[in-house]
This record gives sequence, C-alpha cells and structure tokens, in this order.
Amino acid sequence: MYASKSPSPDTLRALETAPAMFLVLSPNFDILTASDLFLEATASVREDIVGKYIFDAFPDNPGLPEADGVANIRYSLQYVVQHGTSHKMPAQRYDVPDISIPGGFALRYWEPQHSPVFDQEGKLSYIIQSVNNVTEQTLNRMEADASRNENKANLIQVDLLNKDLAEAHRDLLYLNLSLENDVAKRTEQLALSEIKYRNLIEYSPVAMQVFRGEHMTFELVNEAMLRFLGKTADIIGKTLFEGVPEIVGQPIVEALYGVYRTGEPLEIYAEKVVLERDGQQETGYYDVIYRALHDEGKISGVLGIAIEVTAQVLAQQSIVESEARFRTMAENSDILISLTDEKGRLEYLNAAWAALTGWPRENLKTFGWSEFVHPGDREMVAKNFLEAVEQQREFTNEFRLLSGEGNYRWLRVRGTPRVDGDQSFNGYICSGIDITDEKQRLLEIEHINKALIFSNEELLKTNLKLLESEENLLTAFDAGDLGSCSLNLKTGQADMSERYRRHYGLPLDQEISWEMVLEAVEPEFLGEVNLVLENAVKFGSPVDSTYAIRHLLTGERRWMRVVGKVYEDADGINERIYAIVMDVTDQKEDEQRKNDFIAMVSHELKTPLTSITGYIQLLQLKVKAIDVFGGQVFLDKIQAQLRKMTNMINGFLNISRLESGKIQLCRSRFDISTLIGQLKEEYSTLVSTHPIRYIHEAEIWVNADEDKISHVVNNLLSNAVKYSSLNSDILIKCDVIGEQAILSVHDRGLGIAEEDIPKLFDRYYRVQNERTNTIAGFGIGLYLCAEIVERHGGKIWVESKIGVGSVFSFSLPYAPRLAS
Repeated sequence: MYASKSPSPDTLRALETAPAMFLVLSPNFDILTASDLFLEATASVREDIVGKYIFDAFPDNPGLPEADGVANIRYSLQYVVQHGTSHKMPAQRYDVPDISIPGGFALRYWEPQHSPVFDQEGKLSYIIQSVNNVTEQTLNRMEADASRNENKANLIQVDLLNKDLAEAHRDLLYLNLSLENDVAKRTEQLALSEIKYRNLIEYSPVAMQVFRGEHMTFELVNEAMLRFLGKTADIIGKTLFEGVPEIVGQPIVEALYGVYRTGEPLEIYAEKVVLERDGQQETGYYDVIYRALHDEGKISGVLGIAIEVTAQVLAQQSIVESEARFRTMAENSDILISLTDEKGRLEYLNAAWAALTGWPRENLKTFGWSEFVHPGDREMVAKNFLEAVEQQREFTNEFRLLSGEGNYRWLRVRGTPRVDGDQSFNGYICSGIDITDEKQRLLEIEHINKALIFSNEELLKTNLKLLESEENLLTAFDAGDLGSCSLNLKTGQADMSERYRRHYGLPLDQEISWEMVLEAVEPEFLGEVNLVLENAVKFGSPVDSTYAIRHLLTGERRWMRVVGKVYEDADGINERIYAIVMDVTDQKEDEQRKNDFIAMVSHELKTPLTSITGYIQLLQLKVKAIDVFGGQVFLDKIQAQLRKMTNMINGFLNISRLESGKIQLCRSRFDISTLIGQLKEEYSTLVSTHPIRYIHEAEIWVNADEDKISHVVNNLLSNAVKYSSLNSDILIKCDVIGEQAILSVHDRGLGIAEEDIPKLFDRYYRVQNERTNTIAGFGIGLYLCAEIVERHGGKIWVESKIGVGSVFSFSLPYAPRLAS
C-alpha cells in the first residue's frame, strides 16, 4: 500500500469550494474529496464517494461494451504516479450514473488532466483530477462533421447534375443544327433530353425546384425540396405565393426575383428561413443557390437548390456562446485567468488579474508583463514558458510577481494548450492562484520542524498542541518514530497511522477496533490499560501509560508509552481520545541494564571490602596477642584488593568524564610498537597462565595520548586472559595498512555469538551465558576503549567465532617519524 501524506482538512475544504471541476485522489486512487462544481456536473453526493476507490464510485457504463473510460483514466493516473508529472488526456467518453433513471447512465464526454501534488520532502501527497465537460461541444462537432460530409456529397451531386445539364444543352444544340435533316429524330432526342433533365431533378438527393414565368410557378419540385418546404406535390402548377404563402415578405423572395430579372446567379450561405411544417413554424439555416433558366436566349425561369446547414450554424453559435460563457465565468472568478496566442503573447486578462496587478487590459500583445516578475525568478519563468510554447505542451510556473500595491506575491500559474476544431495549436488558457500564504505556511513548518528535533519531550508537547494540523505534525512524527491514534469513545473505532499499526503488528489496510489493540497488550498490563481508558471516558483524564506488548506478527516483546488527551463534543461529553505512541523498548532495556549494573557493582565492591575487613581483623588479633608474625603477606593482599577497587572507581570516573566532555587527550608522537612491547613484558611477568606472543614492525609512530592508548591495550589483554582457556596462546599484532596503524589481540577463547557483536561496545553491556556468568565485570571496559579510540579518529571492531576465539582490533592514524 502506498504510504501517503494526505492534505489537511482545511486544504480539502478550500479545494471543495474552488470554481473548477475536479476530484482530489490519494496516491492509491481513493477519493479524498471533490469540488462542488464536479459534484453538480456528475449529480454526485460528496459523502457517497469520499473514501471510495475512484473506479468503484464511477464505473464504466455496463450498457456500453466498448467503453474504455476506466482503462484510459487508470493508465493516466499510473503515469502520474510513475513519472511524477501531469498527464493531459484528449476528450474521453465516460458516462455517469443518471439519477433520474435507476441503473441508467447519462452520456458524457470529458477532457481530464491528472496533476501530482508533492509534500516538502518531495513525496507524492495527492493527485488532482481536473475535468472539463465537453459533451455539448463534442456532440456538436460530431453532428457538424456528419453534416459537413453530407453537404460535400450533396455538392458532388450538384456538380454531376450541372455536368448532365451542360451535356443536355450540348445535345439540344446538336439537335438544332441537324433539325432540317431529321426533324423526327431531333424531336425524339429532345424528348429524351427533357425526360433525362426532369429525372435528374426528380431523383436528386439535393432539394431542387424549377420556377417558370413572372409569377414563379412551380414546374418541377423533387421529393427532397417537398420535404424541405413541408409540402406535397399538389403545389406543382401553383405560384410561389400560392404554394408557400408563409414565404411572403421574407428576404429570400426578393433574391429569387432578382435572379429572374437580371439572370445573375445568386449564392446565399447560412440564410435564415422560416417554414411551416405539419402546422408548425420552423426556423432553419440553408445554403441557397439560384440559377436562371433560358429558353431561346430569354430567361424563362429559375432553378433553385437548397442545402440545409442548420447543424453547422448552430454549432458555430454554440462556440460563440461558449466563448461568451467563458468570459463571463472568468470575469467573475477569483482565479487569475488569462489567454495567450500561439506565440505566447497575451490576448486577455480577467478582472482578478487586473485587481492584483493594476495592469491595463488593452493592447496586451505589446505589454511587457515579464518586467513585473521578480528578478530572481525571471529567467526560470521565461525558459519554462518558451519551451512549453515551442513544444505546444502544458506548463506550470511558481514565481513572485509585483502587485499593484508594490509588494511581491507568490503565484502558481498553469497553462493548458488551446486547440481549434482541426487540433491546431492556438495558444494557452492560463489559470493562476495566489500562493503567498501557502509559501509562508511552508516556511513556518520548516522553522517548526527545526525546533522540534532538539528534544523528544518538547516534540511530544508540541505534537499534542498541533493535533488539528496533520500536515505540520507529519514530518515531526516520522523523525521521532511516533505513531498517532484517534479513538472514538462512542463506537470503539480507532483511526491509526501506519507507524502506530506497525508498532503493534496490526493490519495496514483495514479498520481497527480497540479490542484488536488489546490483543497485543501483555496480560499483566491489561488491567492498568483498561483503567486508564476508563478514567479518560469518565473523567476526561489525560492518558499517559507505559506497558509491554507482544507484537502480533513477530511475537517480539516491546514496551510502548501512550500519551493522549480527551476531547469533548459540542454537548461537553467526552467523545474521542487523540494519542501518540512511542516505542520505549530501548529506554526500558537501558533502565534494566542500569539496575543490573547497580546490583553488580554492589556485589563486586562488597567482595574486596569483605576481604580487606577480614585481613584487618586478623592483623588486630595478631597485634593484641603480641604475636610475632609475617604481616607483610596480609598487607600485600589488602593492597591488591584496594588496587582492584581503585581500578573499578577509575573506570567509573573515566566514563563520567567522557560523558561530561571533561576528559582531555594529551597527544604526543610515540612508537606504539615499543609501548606494546613494554606492556607485553609486564603482562608476561604477571600472568603465567597464558603465553603471550608479539608480532610487529620495527617502528610504528602515532600522534596520540600514550597513557590512554596504554589503557586500551591493557583492557584488551585483560579480556583475552579472562575469557581464554588455561595455557592457550594470546597473540598481539601491529601493522601499518595504508595510512592507518592497526593493532589486534588474538585469543583462543570462548568466542562471541553473532547477535552479541553489534552491542559489545555499548555501555554496561555484557554477554550473558553460563560460562560468562562466573566472570566478574561491569560492561564498561570495551565501551571506554571504543570512546578513547574514536576520540583519536580511529575505529575499533571485533571478529569472533563461538568455540574458536576472538580478534579485537583498533586503528589509529599513522604519523610517520619526522626526519631529523
């Protein structure tokens, strides 16, 4: 499941009232909210769709087998998630449920665009799906295309008719020339030509009619023309005004008589004509063509052709009306809306732009708007804009612009390409919003996050104060490894963050109840946890409880601290608890180690004190008895015990100085191989149970605190003796590798388990097993060694295998001896 940082409730409410149609989706394509205009356009209810998977809320029309809306939208969304960029889609058919018809769908065409929104860390926070309802334009365009194709076919038919008419006239001329030779034949051909002429008109799919004489008597009217006029064949033989009385007074009558009187052809395009059909007056638009007909050189009538273009005219009117609606919407919108031409020059600015900038709204193509962009943003804005114009793609710019009040405001401007019916690029429709307050909030969040990292306790307090602002808390919760939870005291439902669920091993993708949380709590703490919850419900007491859980997936025992506050509803009744959870296992383990350490110190210090007390009592008895005895033996033993106690106390003092920063390094250049040789000889005289061998180079110089490096080597040798079997060899090696002096102590001892090695240099840590329980120690020696080596700029490490032995090594920067 994609871990997302959702927008805050305030952001969602602001988006819901924006004057645009869009959905706000999570990176998993669940609906977070929808704008009011989107709900209106889809006849949806916000409460019914919020939280749903987008394709569950808006499925494909099941009655449309070829529907591909879901597949296309899913591809676009996946593209945005994978590439982190916006994706613009062409018009898509995506029907929406029709609330007036149960189970029905309403035809819709949309132009969708999916845009990612990232949080401060650059992670995808949510996706905005903005859409334009282009159903009307798409249907008009489809109807216009169909009409245009039909008109082309009609014009082709007219051309064929004209060619046939021309051929008929040529035939008539030929007949006239041969009339004297074959009158009968000419008469027959003339009759055939007349029949052909009439048939061409009668069966033409184009509306055609022939008028004869001054009164414009209908001679021929084909079926297409009769349908056009809404008449029947009985108008043939009637005058124009008798057959179509409703045409009296219309401009087209004068045009018709003008052709008859002058012989000049006339073509009228998109002429508005009112006709009566089935007793109803109908208005349409037609391309009308009039041609004079001649008989023996004189005008005898008029040929009329009518081609209906109502669909094209209405489509064009729709485009004009759409442009007018766009201007009206833009002028009344708080969003900054502008238009540019294909070269990027301004064509239009709405009132919101003028109010913000004080710019004039005339002669925009010569207006130098870039001069008002902040100098620090000018090059970036120009580069992005010009590249977008060149590639004819959408763009987004965030920049500072000088306002009419003389101060700079942050704007986010997005440009969407404008295309005409032929998909030619005509420029951009640009929309912008003032994001100055948003920028200021982001800056404030950055300062808050920097302040929060100084103290866990301050982080906890600050988080409790900022519960209502999820976006501000999210970064701090991640940094502090904190989980959050809101428990509804009335329903028992728990709304938990992903980190809270992971702490307990709860499911990541389903609803959680309080009973599911209690399953993880160790039985001995259930009473305490329930008591804290009961006090919160009854008295509104703050929640602060630390208890052990058993991770529901791994079975690991962990310690959790839950801190929360009770919130009341409008009636003052305790309604919910908002709490945060912290994994305090490490603190609990540290506390346990300290307790174990105190018990160990008490035992270890008691042993030499008991011995010293016994030896002193023996000395007292000998002195009282005035007995001659060898007191030096007792004094040596007392001295050895005191030295042992002194070493313990010095170790504790060194740890204290390290942690308080008071320990000082007295550096000097010395030969570490000589130092180790001396320590080897000293140990050989004191330890007879383990042979010690030393392999080294002639001289190995370092710049370090000789006394403290001596302490490190001493501790490693002491551990090798303690944890090795009797008479096993201990090997010391010292080499120079690169720019590092490397010293290692090899033993053939117990060995160290792999899981213990990462903790070996932690303070107070001791390996616990049957063989080490009898060996005295506090777990501070290796911790002290690691601190000393690291303060010298070196490293310390161990390699070990159970039953074989261990190799403890540390490095120091090599400092070759200077030439004298």
